[in-house]
Amino acid sequence: VVSDVEMPMLDGFELTRKIRNHADFGQIPVILVTSLGSEDDKIKGAEAGADAYIVKGAFDQDDLLKTVGRLL
Repeated sequence: VVSDVEMPMLDGFELTRKIRNHADFGQIPVILVTSLGSEDDKIKGAEAGADAYIVKGAFDQDDLLKTVGRLL
């Protein structure tokens, strides 16, 4: 799953927590791609269970592809 954090109704942190707590989907890799780059936000992503946290300001498509490859 590749998800933004800032979304209406359900943010990426909560989406990640729901995936992690689901019996059938809990092992699916989750990558959060977001403009939120503070250390607090990165910690929130890790605590939610994200496998990777990529900040859009430093976004590089090759990094995303390498991260996906590493997690699959």
